[in-house]
Amino acid sequence: MKVKILLFLIAISFFVSCIEEFSPKIDSYINLPVVEGIITNESGPYIIRLSRSAPFYSLDYYPISGANIVISDDLNNEETLIELEPGIYTTDSLGIRGEVGRKYRLTINIDNKIYQSNYEKLEAPLEIDSIYAKIEYKDTREGNFEGMQFYIDTKATNTDNRYFLWIPIETYKYRADLTLDHFYISSGTRVVPNNDTMHVCWRTNNVSGIFTYSSKHLTETKLHNFPLHYVNTKSKKLTERYSVLVNQYSITQGAFRYWNLIKKQTSESGSLYSTQPFQIKGNMVNPDKPDDIILGYFMAASVSKKRFFINRPRLNFNYYICKANTTAYESWLMSPGYPAYFAITDDGLGKAFLGCFDCREQGGTTTKPDFWED
Repeated sequence: MKVKILLFLIAISFFVSCIEEFSPKIDSYINLPVVEGIITNESGPYIIRLSRSAPFYSLDYYPISGANIVISDDLNNEETLIELEPGIYTTDSLGIRGEVGRKYRLTINIDNKIYQSNYEKLEAPLEIDSIYAKIEYKDTREGNFEGMQFYIDTKATNTDNRYFLWIPIETYKYRADLTLDHFYISSGTRVVPNNDTMHVCWRTNNVSGIFTYSSKHLTETKLHNFPLHYVNTKSKKLTERYSVLVNQYSITQGAFRYWNLIKKQTSESGSLYSTQPFQIKGNMVNPDKPDDIILGYFMAASVSKKRFFINRPRLNFNYYICKANTTAYESWLMSPGYPAYFAITDDGLGKAFLGCFDCREQGGTTTKPDFWED
């Protein structure tokens, strides 16, 4: 996740009975270091990402290279990370290992500036009991749509107050809309492809959203029917088979507060009556200059995982479906351009874009994942 500095101001002006939202032009921002990283009860290697902040309107990524990064525990064991690529630092696979009950700290040296996290205790993991999905309907500006709401149940906890962060990762199988009969790469060069190599794909995405909870709100010893993400029928995600891998992290109270603030800011962003964006402080500080700012959070957390599969539900889908156009084919005959892609239809030969024939053009891969179950 790329952390960005949201340095904009929302101004509300009232004229007669109208309310308008005003977003002024932003010409500058504060360039700050950003850290992302976690140590868990799973075996390493552990990854730390180090970058610089970017304006909220920018998609650029600014990695920080040449830093010295050390993970240490409360028994004075430590490991210096190696930079794999710009801004990506890793431990050795046989190096330091997260252990339940121990505390861990991250120390970073950037151009002779030292930043250090608080000690984070690695709490005991709690198992996931089940993941399931229900058909639900959501109102949007574009109308009412069907979809699947995913939920999670946990096993019973033996402590009064536990903090959780869930990170779901989705994988879905989908197909190209059309079967490619042939294509031309240049004048007179006709190619007949092997359709099996480009018709079925799998795509994996990080699920957007932040899912956190504290067990202090529970009236029983387990969490039941906690809502995760929602998948509607406006895409191909549910058209064949869908899978979600849920990573359930048992986190500290400090990490819980941090992620709740992130969730609050992202969920309210753009709302007319939302709070103004604020700087979210993580657990990294410069001991020599406490006013120095470094963004992000270093977590120590235990993790438990569970995967769930669901076949195409009986819903009405609303995504765009490609069609081969015979008129476009006739126009192409009059003024050919290359490459050009064609399919046989009931009305004759039709022309369409490559993305209608090759599922890889929609971001997936034709390589079936090792974990996939049909």
